[in-house]
Amino acid sequence: MATFSNASFNAASYAAFRPTYPPRLLKVVLNYHFNRGTGGKDKVVDIGCGTGQVTQTLPPHFSRVIGADPSEGMIETARKKHGSDNEGVEFIVASGEEVDQHVDKESVDLITAGQAAHWFDYQRLWPSLARMLKPGGTVAMWGYSEFRIANHPELTPLITQYSLGEDSLGPYWEPGRKILDNHYRDIPFPTSLEWNLDSARRVYFSGELVSELQEVPIYGLPAEDEAQTFPNVPEVRTEAIMGKTMPWDGAQSWLRTWSSLHTYQQRHPEDKERTGKGKEGDMVDRFVEVLKDKLGTETVDIQWPVSLMMIKKKSA
Repeated sequence: MATFSNASFNAASYAAFRPTYPPRLLKVVLNYHFNRGTGGKDKVVDIGCGTGQVTQTLPPHFSRVIGADPSEGMIETARKKHGSDNEGVEFIVASGEEVDQHVDKESVDLITAGQAAHWFDYQRLWPSLARMLKPGGTVAMWGYSEFRIANHPELTPLITQYSLGEDSLGPYWEPGRKILDNHYRDIPFPTSLEWNLDSARRVYFSGELVSELQEVPIYGLPAEDEAQTFPNVPEVRTEAIMGKTMPWDGAQSWLRTWSSLHTYQQRHPEDKERTGKGKEGDMVDRFVEVLKDKLGTETVDIQWPVSLMMIKKKSA
């Protein structure tokens, strides 16, 4: 997460142009949390909160909301954007592994992490979360991986080359990127006695992308508003739910929030200094120009596969 903590990283731009999570994702998390009455409604902590994108969705459901991130720039932006508008919301500078030092023991009902789980040190994180959580409390962590253009699978190799190619942005991602693109499968669930191991679930909102996963219903899906019983399976695949139609300048602004681009242009200032547009511009301009030429449209429909992992602490 070093790039996001860098003073030169534009946290305000990150907040403005990052894609937002669909309401259905939070509904699935809350349905899981409140299942069988084990999840409380008092306090939620959002770790790796960035500029507060997830944090700001939580006050309607909990009395007290804490967003925590190790980046002072992210937290400053979050406070400006959300902190003064929502009663009961607090933002603190702290890593996910150290948030337990800022809250009382066993005082937290739900811990969330959106697009942050690939940064954590899990040997330190799971014990920290266990100390914070009440018995029966929930951890829910989710993130989105490589984007795709809806109904245009033929463009996926082009996207992969831009994002991960050795002569493009590939070498400039931090190690967590590989964890994200493997749909969080490399993140282990805890096995210590505090945790209810039978409650562990992985959900892939990916459509056909992860075809080897079992296609079975899960709690809250597809009947979103009805309580159902979780099937006793560790992994579930369901339809893709995260997407956005953008004008090309919006897509370009989003591409400019990538941490890998920030690092690439720090090491290759000549690219950032290119003042032209389209094929004469920097690498983002050139990439978007290629996509525009191939699609011939005024807007672009982008989808992101979302991976969600959830587990509960044992009840008292």
